[in-house]
Amino acid sequence: MKELQGIFTKEYLMQLEGLSHSLRQKLHVDGFSGERKSQKKGSSMEFSDYREYFQGDDLRRVDWNSYGRFEKLYVKLFLEETQGEMNLFLDASLSMKNKEKFLQAKALVASLAYIALCGGDRVNIFLWSEKIFLEKRGIRQKNQFLESLLWLEKIECQGGTDILKSVLHCGKIGKGISVVISDFLTETSPKDTLAVLQSKKQEVIFIQVLAQEEIQPKEGQSLRFLDVETGLTQDMELTSFVVQSYKKILKSHQGMLGDVCWKRGALFFTVAEETSLIQSLRKIMES
Repeated sequence: MKELQGIFTKEYLMQLEGLSHSLRQKLHVDGFSGERKSQKKGSSMEFSDYREYFQGDDLRRVDWNSYGRFEKLYVKLFLEETQGEMNLFLDASLSMKNKEKFLQAKALVASLAYIALCGGDRVNIFLWSEKIFLEKRGIRQKNQFLESLLWLEKIECQGGTDILKSVLHCGKIGKGISVVISDFLTETSPKDTLAVLQSKKQEVIFIQVLAQEEIQPKEGQSLRFLDVETGLTQDMELTSFVVQSYKKILKSHQGMLGDVCWKRGALFFTVAEETSLIQSLRKIMES
């Protein structure tokens, strides 16, 4: 099985850097951009980091010394600038325990974190099940990315699922974008969760990650289903009728999630474990 670090090749990181412009535009529209200058007077502009130049950036901030060395344009970032904030909520409950599914979910978290860092924005990562059980706040610079990736690599699934309780008790978060990554295979409506995050001045994105077997169960099998969160079991034969009924229920559930998000001005996406990460991220960033 591929490890999380193995996904983040030099080529993949370059593709992610190309998406940071889309995120900066998304943040800037709502006044959250890390490129927005502070209105404070008289304080010093302390250098923080570099990022790649994008068309439309202020040429006065280009570091021409770097251009002379690398023949590539970079702009300087300063701590006095108001950073946008990306809050990433990862479902690490036992329902996410499928190895490929959880790997895809962690890769989405890490990819979104890297995209935000490339734009000079701040990242907070929250791991939740019945409540938030682990968090990593205040990731500000790209040189912190590898440490965050190693931290994510070690995370293992535990406990049941309660996203509402998790966002209610996540503490203070800055105005920005909150992304909730989960399989959302629960009867709980996401409406209250959205309301809580929006009350914290968040633009909200829900990303549903599903295993291939959850999307396309194979007919003709006799299986014992185990609810890993409750321990309850159910014996079932996957006849054509059962599989088709399951697909209708899943489609209806996804429709409900999408409808609730649309009515509240949030975004909803579904990502399969085998889906190309970069294609999924392009769709999310350009929406």
